Amino acid sequence: MLIIGPDANGSVANQPADWTPAAGVWNGKGASFHAASRQIAFESLREDIRGGSIEPAAGTIQATGVTRYFVSGPGTGTLDVSGTTVIYVADDQGKGARCIGCVDIVDGQAGAEIYRVQPNGSAASSAIVRQAGAAVHANRNKDLPVWHPNGQWLIAAIEMPRHALTHHIGNGEIGLFTDLWAISIDGRVWVQLTDFAANWPFGDPVAVTPFACADTPNCAAGCQYRAAAVSPFDAYSCSAPGAPPPASGIMRPALSHALSGTAPNSAKLIFAERVGLSPTYVWGGVLQLAAADLILQNGLPALVNYERNLTPSPASPSGRGLWSNPGGNTVIGAGYETWGFSPDDSLLALASDVFLSTSSPSVMRSVSPGSQAFVDALTWSWRSGSTLTNVTAFDTLVYPYADNGAPSPVSKYGHWEEPIVLSNTTSRQYIAFASSANLSPPWNPAASASTFGLETWVMRADRSAPAQKITRFNESRPNTNAYPTAADGSTLFLSVVPQIAGGNPPGAIYRLLIAEP
Repeated sequence: MLIIGPDANGSVANQPADWTPAAGVWNGKGASFHAASRQIAFESLREDIRGGSIEPAAGTIQATGVTRYFVSGPGTGTLDVSGTTVIYVADDQGKGARCIGCVDIVDGQAGAEIYRVQPNGSAASSAIVRQAGAAVHANRNKDLPVWHPNGQWLIAAIEMPRHALTHHIGNGEIGLFTDLWAISIDGRVWVQLTDFAANWPFGDPVAVTPFACADTPNCAAGCQYRAAAVSPFDAYSCSAPGAPPPASGIMRPALSHALSGTAPNSAKLIFAERVGLSPTYVWGGVLQLAAADLILQNGLPALVNYERNLTPSPASPSGRGLWSNPGGNTVIGAGYETWGFSPDDSLLALASDVFLSTSSPSVMRSVSPGSQAFVDALTWSWRSGSTLTNVTAFDTLVYPYADNGAPSPVSKYGHWEEPIVLSNTTSRQYIAFASSANLSPPWNPAASASTFGLETWVMRADRSAPAQKITRFNESRPNTNAYPTAADGSTLFLSVVPQIAGGNPPGAIYRLLIAEP
């Protein structure tokens, strides 16, 4: 059942009253579900909230390859102008949608309060500081909201007020030039939980971007990943000698269902951080994990026990201390993307290329910028760091997918398998995931014309029965991504989005009742 946005015939469901023709077609995707309040939060693209780039004076930008930058608010530029993603909240049927972030939020005006608190690596919170007179402009992208267990806060990615390149790429779907924020459900209180730009030791001050580690002479330490062979991690952002690469954005925060963090009365927050940018990577650069406990300090959210540069692998599931490949032969993924927690919060669902799985034991592959195209759905026991499981590995009984359409040996490299949703009730233990498997024609990553698409599959959490493909959108609309983002018992919330290379296109949200897998 369509609950948000347009169907294939152009009919729209539950368009809110504040949506005008200038905003474009009513749309939504990335629904997050809060069971107690029976509400969803999701992102929408508003074409009437515009932001653009500025071309700097010659010679003022030093970062290699950067020719323009974005500034939010009234100072936005006239180049590369595009719409803005904002957050909507509605009931679980899509009704009563209201916007959070469609107007400028100014501290001290209309009851708004804006705070900043740096994440702390210890169990103590950093100081929470009121930002008197500060603004969160409407034309900063705000997306990928997830619910705090108490239903009173949303955690989301928000675009930096100034950054390199274009407004279009500053979002949590891409994981670039964004910080993590907490927003009260009434939209009055905004708390900035990370401030990455303030922690770039080597960055361009005009375009506001970290220098790449290979950007000499701006990065004296160079690329510090150790490997005998050619490394795929020469896209790391620049850091001091012996220090890991800094983050330039967050992608897809995942928050525990209950107060399951390490700190007392905390929720566990795990998210991907972009630690390198390169157009040669399928995901645009290197992504690694970060984890923290989300506490309420005097009623306001803050991050404690903050850990970065986590890269769990089959050989080292804890994922700690591997960013530089200290032994010279450690396999870590070029990408990690978080999706959500199991009902008891003991497992995290994520996608990564770290398993390098294939459909043939005789075929070997390695981590590379291109290996991000062949990611698997994984579960990670983050508490102990003792297990990392490849849920969507090729299996002749459970998941016997057909090979992709590329020439050998790439045809044996598997498929694109993410997002991943773990059932949210203990009585219905299943895993839903999106996959490029078994399309007609097969996905061919080597083809010049796009044959890519995603359909939703489900399998039992214990892998005791074959996985089943449960959607067929690509049969009538090729190059469609139909993927799950949340569960409500036996109901899945699906995003259905057209495939556009390098973009963040709008989509629609469906509710799908599934049979017990």
